[in-house]
Amino acid sequence: MSKARDLINAHLYPVLATFSVIYFSIQIAPIANQARYFDHCVDEVIQEAKGSFAQKRAFAVNRCSGS
Repeated sequence: MSKARDLINAHLYPVLATFSVIYFSIQIAPIANQARYFDHCVDEVIQEAKGSFAQKRAFAVNRCSGS
């Protein structure tokens, strides 16, 4: 029984950990793409907007979030 447990600890746990990290990265990729697009949109709107920086940022966030 001890040999089987050692075999599981040596092989199964690292494999499961690797698969869980890969699965997590696949699940988080769309959120990262959305954040990248939002940041790009905010930067573009801030460059084109007029007014103080606080007003530009508020306008950009409002426009890029779909409001």
